[in-house]
Amino acid sequence: MRTKDFIYYTSAAVLLAVTTQVAQADEVATQTPSITEGSHYQPATAADIFGGEAALSDVTRATSSAPAATSEVANSSTPAVSTSLAPQSSETTSLAVSSTGSTSVANSTVSTTSNSVATSVVSSESATASASSTSSETSNNAVATPAKLTNSTDVPSPTPKVQPKTFIDVSSHNGEISVDDYRALARQGVGGVVVKLTEDTWYNNPKAPSQVRNAQIAGLQVSTYHFSRYTTEEEARAEARFYIQAAENLKLPKSTVMVNDFEDSKMLPNINRNTQAWVNEMRKYGYNNLMFYTSASWLDENNLGYRGPVSTSQFGIENFWVAQYPSSTLTATSAKNMRYNVKTGAWQFTATANLLPGKHVFDHSVDYTGRFTANASAEVDATQGALSGTISIVNNNPTVGSFDVVISNVKAPNGVETVSVPIWSEINGQDDIIWYTANRQNNGTYTVNVKASAHKNSTGLYNVHLYYVQKDGQMTGVGGTTTQVFIGKTPEQLKPKASFAIENNNTQNGTFDAVITNINAPLGVKEVLVPSWSLENGQDDLIWHKATKQTDGSYRVTIKASEHKGTKGNYRADAYIVDNSNNRHYIAEKVVAVDYARPSGLLTIENNNTAAGTFDAVVRNIVAPTGLKEVLVPSWSLAGGQDDLIWHKATRQADGSYRVTIKATDHKNSTGKYRADAYLVDDSNKRFYLTEKVVEVTQTRPSASLFIENNNADLGTFDAVIRNIVAPNGVKEVLVPSWSLVNGQDDLVWHKASRQSDGSYRVTIKASEHKNSLGNYRADVYIVDNANQRHYVTETIVDVKHNKPVGTISVVNNNKDTGTFDVIISDVYSSKGVRTVQVPIWSEKDGQDDIRWYEATRQANGTYTVNVQATNHKNSTGLYNIHLYYILNDGSQVGVGGTTTTVEFRNAKTKTQTYITNVNSEAGSFTVVVDQAPQGRQIQKIRVVVWSESNQGNLSWYDATPTGTHTEVNVSTVNHKNLAGNYTTHVYVDYVDNTVQGFNLGETALAPRNRRVEPQTTYYSQRDPRWASKWYGISNMDQSGCVPTSLAMTFTDILGTVIAPTTVADYLYYNTNSFNKTSVAGTDADGIVLASKNWGLKSNVLSSIANIASALMSGQHVLAAVGASQFINYPYTHEIVLHGYDNGKTYVRDPFNANNNGWYSLDYIHGVQSRDAMDTKLGAPFFSVFA
Repeated sequence: MRTKDFIYYTSAAVLLAVTTQVAQADEVATQTPSITEGSHYQPATAADIFGGEAALSDVTRATSSAPAATSEVANSSTPAVSTSLAPQSSETTSLAVSSTGSTSVANSTVSTTSNSVATSVVSSESATASASSTSSETSNNAVATPAKLTNSTDVPSPTPKVQPKTFIDVSSHNGEISVDDYRALARQGVGGVVVKLTEDTWYNNPKAPSQVRNAQIAGLQVSTYHFSRYTTEEEARAEARFYIQAAENLKLPKSTVMVNDFEDSKMLPNINRNTQAWVNEMRKYGYNNLMFYTSASWLDENNLGYRGPVSTSQFGIENFWVAQYPSSTLTATSAKNMRYNVKTGAWQFTATANLLPGKHVFDHSVDYTGRFTANASAEVDATQGALSGTISIVNNNPTVGSFDVVISNVKAPNGVETVSVPIWSEINGQDDIIWYTANRQNNGTYTVNVKASAHKNSTGLYNVHLYYVQKDGQMTGVGGTTTQVFIGKTPEQLKPKASFAIENNNTQNGTFDAVITNINAPLGVKEVLVPSWSLENGQDDLIWHKATKQTDGSYRVTIKASEHKGTKGNYRADAYIVDNSNNRHYIAEKVVAVDYARPSGLLTIENNNTAAGTFDAVVRNIVAPTGLKEVLVPSWSLAGGQDDLIWHKATRQADGSYRVTIKATDHKNSTGKYRADAYLVDDSNKRFYLTEKVVEVTQTRPSASLFIENNNADLGTFDAVIRNIVAPNGVKEVLVPSWSLVNGQDDLVWHKASRQSDGSYRVTIKASEHKNSLGNYRADVYIVDNANQRHYVTETIVDVKHNKPVGTISVVNNNKDTGTFDVIISDVYSSKGVRTVQVPIWSEKDGQDDIRWYEATRQANGTYTVNVQATNHKNSTGLYNIHLYYILNDGSQVGVGGTTTTVEFRNAKTKTQTYITNVNSEAGSFTVVVDQAPQGRQIQKIRVVVWSESNQGNLSWYDATPTGTHTEVNVSTVNHKNLAGNYTTHVYVDYVDNTVQGFNLGETALAPRNRRVEPQTTYYSQRDPRWASKWYGISNMDQSGCVPTSLAMTFTDILGTVIAPTTVADYLYYNTNSFNKTSVAGTDADGIVLASKNWGLKSNVLSSIANIASALMSGQHVLAAVGASQFINYPYTHEIVLHGYDNGKTYVRDPFNANNNGWYSLDYIHGVQSRDAMDTKLGAPFFSVFA
């Protein structure tokens, strides 16, 4: 807890005095406030302990001081002055300067290290401050003599080259970093990432496996670091072994760069000797690519004007990665040009690199030697992409009963590690199933050889399914197919046979039927194909027809001359059968004489007007044996393909001809060659091609330039400005049609531009007039001359952004058998950023009783998807409502849109259905429903197993015997330790035919809040006269004893033995650095963890209301740090004890004011939580304490 008293004001005054004296002494001092990392309690710099001038802002990394189950936490150590004291919620960077230098004092606690403290530390190792090593270290060097840790090739040249790629470092505070995130970093020149693996001998970074794996997939070079705490040689060796174990668990090669991150001031005594022990232990196990991370002030060779304690000659200066921040706004390009610490291996120049906007900032470093980036690969994983895979069955040998499976187009969002192919015959279910691992071929395909002898010599239909194990470990189903397997058959015996005939040759319509009968196909019939073409011009009119199966088992297709350019004469038609293995077999062929009376006509071009850019197409001498409904004339310019194609309907003239006027203005005002065709539509609506013409079109047309200005992303507007107008026939008006490219021209608006004083024309185009569409807009320019002729001039594309959230909802894969469909959300956008995409879905039946809020899953292509099953909506069919909401990065929820779809569920009639309903999160309950299908197997018994803990520690079974076709099983967290969390549900259905079917119903989130737990009420007051006036360091129990008193109440409750507040205070003050050891009175979060451990108890950081409620319902005590509230006034914070639970409330004991004791809602306690870095340094200000 944080308490301010006279110590604070005194130290602030002293600090202001000393900063005005020496601010200019720093060689690279900047007036820009530097960024601090983590809490107020930072490890002291070497200058603080060993003396020296005001140091350049050096950096220390956020660390973990005691085991914590849920987060990586900040270190508590000797206090140091910082120039920015805003509480940090994540692992950013910290700033430490000497006790004689600072640039500003923030409106928060400011602490300083007195000169007397520094002097007392120096006395034990004064030689280190003034020379390269102490006498004790000299003897150590004589034994080990590790002059360098790298090969000669690693040593930089006299003029070091700055590597083109930079690198970052990450820890658990950076959270999950996806492959796409790393690729985005790579596009910004990042070539490597240094991942924190371990700290001390107890902490492993839980995010390291994914952070390493995803970086490798993205092609970045992966290095690692260990945050050291050792103060003896034995501790150094133990930490090295702990670090090595973590690296081996991740299967990292021994050539990986392994970094020793030392910045804890407790390590400074004997730092070189202890670090040499760490180096020797690492080398002992084959790890030789070693480097060291620390701040510049710790090195005996730096740019600060004084010598630090770490010997660069002992370990090789090129093996150091140095943190030093001369400016908070430094870019990578500027850093490369500055070449700070150029003799070292790398320089960390900032801790606030905003490389992925909206996500955690990064530590960013320049690589001088290539140790961190030289092995970065720009290669793209050939198996990374949208999920795909093509299964082909080849080499099906009916004699020996074998076949090969070939998998091509193998891709998955996170790349493919393994291709698995489960295969089984239809006989006796899956009793012969084998999971094959496909072998990769040089051409990128994967193959499996299958023999019936491995499948109990079964013949007939075989099932072939395809699964991928992605490089993130996830198994994903891709698809499946089937094939027929025979033994002892020749290929000729298995070849299909059939009869092929021509029927209904219609000389009036020019059609005939191709009929395939008497089919005998041992390998099955997937489809029957009939390619046909006229023999007049080779195969220029070839069409492959898919024949339709008839009720008598034959296949038939009608072939029309009108689809073959209306050609008369001989046609050829072939018959092919495609079997179930996708093998195409030729059957027979026929030649057919097609003779029919087809329409004809003569097309002429008239009135080609070069001034207006128009011409007339006239169709005469029309012969139409089957009647004449209309004459069509498609026209287009040949300049841009058919991008300006228009189908015109010609008008009948008095002389029986048909005429249409074609205008260049309708064809983007193109000049040059145009093509016009003539088509006749007969009384049966059949369209016949007649003839064509090519026409040369010229036109006197105006010109101008189009400029886009004032593209306003906040307002979603831009200006179209037309300048440099040349108009031979004058300018009556200037028109600018605009539309978004999202849905064609459904939002087309014609704007009339306004003439400006400089002769230009301008119009402002607004997204609000275009359905608030985002993305690419098109704007064209037309000039209307004095003869009212409109002329197309030019066009452009504009990228429009604005603040309204948008998204497109698509419903795909609507399966009427299974009652499932997928929702795809594309074009997801909000100017505030989108954190979560939510899709509430419910059926129209019975209101919203089956509503379910889905969280959509982001795909590699940027879309979001949701899979919906009718079983999760009470098996309802009919109309479903689909709405779309976003949770924005600022935490607000906003509605975006909605749509509907119709659902059928045919399988409900034949297959058992299971689903979850009646979910009551606060009550901690839900219902599992099992519906026996009307035409399905009869159910004998139902077993349901449910758990939420990862080790299945709260697993419980529920048994039910159905009394009808609808069975409900009620699940309650009462049977599962009343824990909040995600509950996994599996259902096993036993049928009367002695078969069993399993169902995985996924996870259901429950946060029970209605269980009453009686509180314990042991009470101590920090103001008790027995100890209120007892002083510890800078303050007394009355003013700063809330944490020791709260811990004393907790320990007494749990252990059943009286533990006095002063007993806890004595331990914290004399055995830790957490209580009243700095200019800030109070206890930091580390003190809670350390004291609990000292009394043989465990502690966990609680990061959410659900976690707090779960701990309280389990009978645990919770220590809560609160800010401004009825318990404490701003700007102070205070510790209270929570125990007991009743319907969302807990019982509070306030060690400062007993009148505040009583029941409070968890929402209130959580809402007034402390935000002070002293209380949140381990991630959150709430700790459960338990035996």
